[in-house]
Amino acid sequence: MKKWILIISALLLALSCVGQKDDPDPEPTVNTDPDQPVDNPPAEQGDFYRRSLILDFTGTWCVNCPKMETAIRDVQEQRPDRLVCVSVHCLVADKMALMPVSKDLTARFGVTAYPSAVTDLDAASLVTTASPELLLAQCDRLLAERPLAAGIKVSSTLADGKATVRIEAKAVRDGSFSLHCVLLEDGIVASQVGGSTDHVHNNVLRSWLDSEESEKTAGDTIEWSCEVDAADGWRIVAFVCRGGIVDNVCSCKIGNSIEYQYEQ
Repeated sequence: MKKWILIISALLLALSCVGQKDDPDPEPTVNTDPDQPVDNPPAEQGDFYRRSLILDFTGTWCVNCPKMETAIRDVQEQRPDRLVCVSVHCLVADKMALMPVSKDLTARFGVTAYPSAVTDLDAASLVTTASPELLLAQCDRLLAERPLAAGIKVSSTLADGKATVRIEAKAVRDGSFSLHCVLLEDGIVASQVGGSTDHVHNNVLRSWLDSEESEKTAGDTIEWSCEVDAADGWRIVAFVCRGGIVDNVCSCKIGNSIEYQYEQ
């Protein structure tokens, strides 16, 4: 009799455990702060590789503008492959000025002195002194405010004077995002006040296109394509903005591509 009682007790105990986990999952935690990065970036390889964007407001008529060009080049040497420069030539006196884009950009950032530089489209970063230290300070401030950046990749083709550009980004925070395509030309030889009659101008702005803003959550993918007049040898600067401030940027020659890049 006792034997049957022990067998029945064992069976009841086994049935009571069916469907239970040894270690039940805890309640999930939800990140409700849009400025707080997700705990685990969507990229399995690690954080996305981060670059900063600098707009150099310049002009061939500007005697001090070559000094800012030198300062930006110094910063690029100190931070290899971490800084992308766009030279925004200003005023109609400069044949390389892209109107009305150049005029709109100077008004947007309150540029009244030349040379001037703006980092990551943040108006508070405006610098009017050709100082590598000041430029680095602005880059570092913005990097500290946004320790994790969205991933970005770009692909492009060039045919019959038209570039087709496709940009994709992956958000690591919630927010309002937009994608942007800028075309640059290098190696333009032209006279420069404060420089020489055969000064070589690089990073010259040739086109600027923007997508519409859209609300995204961490882990979402943002995609946008555009077609624009272009020439062989020009470069693409593609960047993703969150709340109007550049979150990440990359650059390649038209016809080439860049995949998502990650920190080592």
